[in-house]
Amino acid sequence: MAFGPPLSLMSLVSVLRKKFAGLFEIELVEQALYDLTMEEIKQRMENFRPDLVLLSCLSVEANEMREVAALSKAVFPEVPVWLGGPHATVFYDWELEAGNIDAVCIGEGEKTFEEMVNAWLSGKDLDDVPGLALVHDGKVVRTGDRPPIEDLDSLDPPAWDLIDLHIYAHYTSMNTFVKATPWALLFTSRACPFHCVYCHNIFGKKPRRRSVDHVMEEVDLLYHEYGVRELHIIDDIFNLDLPRAKEICDRIIDRKLDLKIAFPNGLRGDRMDRELVRKLKEAGTYSITYAVETASPRMQKIIKKNINLEKMKEVIAWTDEEKLITQAFFMLGFPGETREEMEMTVNYALNSRLLRAWFFTVVVYPRTELFEIAKREYPDFDFSGYDLFNLRYWSEQPFYTRVTGIDVYKIQRNAYRRFFMRPSIILKIFSRFPKNRWLFIGLYYGTRSILTSLNKIELLFRPLQRKIIHYLASGK
Repeated sequence: MAFGPPLSLMSLVSVLRKKFAGLFEIELVEQALYDLTMEEIKQRMENFRPDLVLLSCLSVEANEMREVAALSKAVFPEVPVWLGGPHATVFYDWELEAGNIDAVCIGEGEKTFEEMVNAWLSGKDLDDVPGLALVHDGKVVRTGDRPPIEDLDSLDPPAWDLIDLHIYAHYTSMNTFVKATPWALLFTSRACPFHCVYCHNIFGKKPRRRSVDHVMEEVDLLYHEYGVRELHIIDDIFNLDLPRAKEICDRIIDRKLDLKIAFPNGLRGDRMDRELVRKLKEAGTYSITYAVETASPRMQKIIKKNINLEKMKEVIAWTDEEKLITQAFFMLGFPGETREEMEMTVNYALNSRLLRAWFFTVVVYPRTELFEIAKREYPDFDFSGYDLFNLRYWSEQPFYTRVTGIDVYKIQRNAYRRFFMRPSIILKIFSRFPKNRWLFIGLYYGTRSILTSLNKIELLFRPLQRKIIHYLASGK
């Protein structure tokens, strides 16, 4: 599992410090990072005795979040429990109906949270705060949409002082490897104007950018005050505004910062030009991930990604020529996709100059256009009984397999085997990847995937997996 600093909660702490200075004592609990048991969390709650509990999680962490919410209500029944973050925006009614969440913040949280706290301190209910989901008379209701935050420069940086970045340096990041430590995540903008049908649309469709000065203030803070030596930029689409992206590079270059930079969230390949690739390298970038998704022109139109596949292949080649680590995301098993189209995607990866390819199985989440496409494509499938909440990228059976009977996991495993078992790729990985423990962790996962696809001996790896990864990540 990848770990990253809890930016959403850290940003809310910054709101409390700015708007309610000196009014709150704050304790940030990083449950996943420290692998805290429910008993350990209970002890911390009883010691701290909170007046308000805030939770945030991704959908893959939702089960643990539910346990913490239930625990909070059991220990302190009268204390409000508020939920926000990516999972909450999609699954707000699931969580409210579970009975342990009092309010869910949908989408961006900073302005909504400020108004929630003001209402709570005044003894008012939250009905007049836009951007929430609540329960009234046993029914989930929305309080209205919250407009996006236009001026991102008005927001203070996340509360970096509340976490130990050196601890994160010992665990797998979103990028899955790092070149320098400590590392930190960085948002320089929010939202994406494109309309991919699988998008959760957390930040809306109107791109909003922090000024370059504002971005560099946080870069300087992380570099000089917290000793950060690697940035993982996780914008929805960092290179939407090419002149701005180049200016950020120029500022980092001019400051002569000894920084390494990675883009694990996926850049838009057809928004890239060669000058930006070169500037990114000069600024310290060593790894770029591109979001391709599918190599089928038909599926590109259906999912509304509309990538220029030939331009993308050219951009990947430019990136490789600059000796950067080239990665790409691919998705297998879209509703209505054929075996032949999945094969097109695998072949595209094989025939590109990618150093690493990620082949994900498609997860059909509710409140996305992809969910509506799935319902149209498979009208006889019982979506009412479909356990969407428990679907994960590694779930027991992907959606596509459930509705078609085709083993998409087998296609995925064969794709990984065909991609990584080539001697040329193995040699380039050893020559270009950082020579540290993350290389060996990657080799472990790669070996496991290949052996699983050949001999189906996954069960042999499971008992040792956590011990192996913990040992390698600990640096012992």
